[in-house]
Parts: sequence; structure tokens; C-alpha cells
Amino acid sequence: MMKLFERSVAAVVMKKKIISELPLKVSTITSSSHSHHFEQFVRDRCKSGNLGIEEAKGLFDNAIQMRPSPSIFPFNQLLGVLCKLRQYSTVFTLFKTMESEGIRPDLFTLSTLINCFSQMGKVDFGFAVVGNIFKSGFEADIIIFTTLLKGLFKENRVKDAIKLFDKITEIGYTCTDVNYGTMVHGLGKTGNVDQAIKLLKDMEKGNCKPNIVIYNAIIDGLCKDNQILKAQNLFEEMICKGVAPNVFTYTSIIRGVCSLGMWKDVECYLNKMVNSGISPNIVTFSIMIDALCKDGRTKKAQTLLELMSTRGVSPNVVTYSSLIDGLCTSSQWEEATKLFSEMIDRGISPNVHTFSILIDAMCKEGMVKKAHKLLDLMIERSVEPNTITYNALMDGYCLHNRMEEAAKMFHSMVVRGCEPSVISYTILIDGYCKAKKLDEAMQNFEDMRSKGLAPNVITYNSLIDGLCKVRRVATA
Repeated sequence: MMKLFERSVAAVVMKKKIISELPLKVSTITSSSHSHHFEQFVRDRCKSGNLGIEEAKGLFDNAIQMRPSPSIFPFNQLLGVLCKLRQYSTVFTLFKTMESEGIRPDLFTLSTLINCFSQMGKVDFGFAVVGNIFKSGFEADIIIFTTLLKGLFKENRVKDAIKLFDKITEIGYTCTDVNYGTMVHGLGKTGNVDQAIKLLKDMEKGNCKPNIVIYNAIIDGLCKDNQILKAQNLFEEMICKGVAPNVFTYTSIIRGVCSLGMWKDVECYLNKMVNSGISPNIVTFSIMIDALCKDGRTKKAQTLLELMSTRGVSPNVVTYSSLIDGLCTSSQWEEATKLFSEMIDRGISPNVHTFSILIDAMCKEGMVKKAHKLLDLMIERSVEPNTITYNALMDGYCLHNRMEEAAKMFHSMVVRGCEPSVISYTILIDGYCKAKKLDEAMQNFEDMRSKGLAPNVITYNSLIDGLCKVRRVATA
């Protein structure tokens, strides 16, 4: 596939001059009144934002059957909608129908195909379409190359993306802030933030100056890469160059300083933000609450939750889950339970993570019965328990030597289609060993291995310790 990539880029270099001299052929637009009304209807439906898959396919079939045929535009609009709805296979099927009916695609049609391939993680097929673009007498535009860049980053082919971007500029395409933004965003997301900074410097030297989107992508990438000082310096540099930070910029930098427990800096950025007339949003507050809880500062986190309401920002399930987790970690499970009830009263549905946090905390406090009731409530509210939920309850039963209930929980987990993990088996094995039921422990150990799960050091330690305690040293 790399050879195909090289050939496609080479084709761009060789054919650009030739193609600029070729006449651009476009499909003829029918003058039929019926066709005109149909095209107007398709355009309006596509713009409405509520066009469904089946209706789009139906309209496409109508367009295919119309005589005289409508122009290429309604076909393009319908394929574009289906692409946005991620119906990539349908787009390819309908495109083949167009070909079989002799409907000639234009540049937009082929661009849609490239977008579909890129979204599917099959960008090499997108490059093959670029070859067809040239054969059809069209010239690939900068939007097509931007789509290909996104596709390469989606497949983590960073070197190929850099190579293509360099080739685009080399053959004379003028890159806009959108193209630079695609590169910077892609480099940042793939952990190549230093390359993104290099690109930023190149932008500053050229005619296309970096905007807030570019700065945000790099600052966010630096913070996620734990390069907080660089992010702070770039933040100040950005302001000096007349680019005003927005809520996303402040949220990224606050996330960065929160991760290192730099609370004075957090307060400083929060004050700057508010003084600049920018209100912290749900993400900003949730990040701070989560960081405070992880640092054991639950009182401050609760104060921040109250401040959210006074500023008209409603907490969501993520905010509540972070605070409930913090309260449980600091053994304030009663406060956590109150907060859980408050959350439900406010119409915010707990998710599997919220339930699992509370169930785990209750089990560790010895309240397995209450934890099991919470599991029942969870299922009643159509929230499907996961491996973490079941593991917490099994562990709770094992801690109190209630191995029959632990085994029932394991069985219930399997019946509901939740795959046991290494941790699930280890909890049961450890429980059986402590209860001196080594035959059951060994049986679970064998079951675990037969399912292709590799025992970890805790599994082996539990078994060895258990076998030694019942004087089965040879087996150990």
C-alpha cells in the first residue's frame, strides 16, 4: 500500500501543470421543471439535518429512475448525508449504481468516496481514488488532501502525513489555517506535539498566521504530554501575539496544572479566565473537582460543586461520579451516598462507573448486602453491570468468607454476558484459598487457563500460600 501512496503523490507532482490546461467537464443540468423541483426538494431535505438513512436511499432511488436524469448535485448531496451518517458501505453501493447507470461523478462525488475511505481507516483506497480524479480530467483540490491527511493520522501514519503535507506545499498548493489545523491536531493527538510546535513556527514565518484553534491544539497536546511549562509559555506567547484565549484554552491549561497539583496556578488561571469575561464550563469544573478529589481535597471539591450551581452550570454524571469517588476513597461513604441520592433527585442518571464506585466502597466497608441492593437498583434502571462491578461484589463476599455467594455472583456475571477477567478469577481463587477450599481454587485456576487468561503474580501467590497452609507443599 505504501507504493500506492508514493505513486499517488508522484501523480500529483507530474500532472498538476497538465491538468490545469484540461477543460473541466461537468454533468449537464436538466432544464425539466420536474427535475428542478426535485433537486430543490433534495437540497432542502439534506440541509434540514433530520434526513434519515432510509429516506436518503429512497430519494437516491427516485433520482436514479428519473427521466431525464437530474444533475449530479442531488446525488452528491445524498451521498454526503449518508457519509455524515457513517453509512460508508451504502455510499459505495450507491456510487456503483451511479456508474452502472452512466451517471458521471464530479470532483465532489469522488471527494465523498475519499472521505468514506479515510473515515473507515482505509486511506490507501482514498489515494487510489485520487488517481481516478486525474484520469477523469479533474484536479485534486486542497480539501481532498486535507481529508487524506486526516485519514493518515487516523491510521497513526504520522511520517506519511508529514511527507504528504510537505509534498502539497512543494507542488504549489496554498495551505490554509484548516490544513495547518489538521496537521497540528493530528500531530498533537498522536503524541508528536514537538513536531506540531515546529509547524507552528513555520506558520509564524509565513503568510498564514496561527489562530486560536492551532494554539489550542498545541497547548492541549503539551498538557496531555505533561509538558506543562511549555504549555504555559505558549499560552503567554499567544496572548502577546494578540490571540485571545477561549474557554477551551483555559480548560486545557487548568487540566495541565491540576494534574501536577499546582493549585496556586489553577486559582490564578481561573481568576484570569473569569476576569476576561470567560465563564468556566462543565468540563472546566469537572476537571478541577476530579483533580481535587484525587488530591484528597474533597471539602474544596464540594465547595466547587456548589459554586457551579451559583454560576448557572449544571453538574453532570461525570462531575458527580468524580466527587462520589473522592468521598469513597477518603472513607466518607455516607456523604457519598447522600450525593448519589441528590444526583438522582436532580434527574441525573448514574452510569455504570457511578454505581461501581459506590458498590466497591460499600463492599470494602463490609456492607455487602447494601451493595447487592445497589446492584439490583442498577439493573432495574437498565444500567448494565460490568466486570468492575461484579469484581467488587465478589471481593466483598470473599472478604467475609461467603464463598457460595461469591461463586453465585461469578455465575451471574457469566450468564449476563460479562466476560470474567484475570482479576475476577484471582479474587475467587484467593477467596477459596483463604477458606482452605483448595480443590475449588485449583478448578478455577484451570478454568482460567483454559479460557486463555494468563494468571498474574497475585494469582500464583494466592495459590502457593493456600497450598502451603494446607500442607500441599509439593503441589505448590
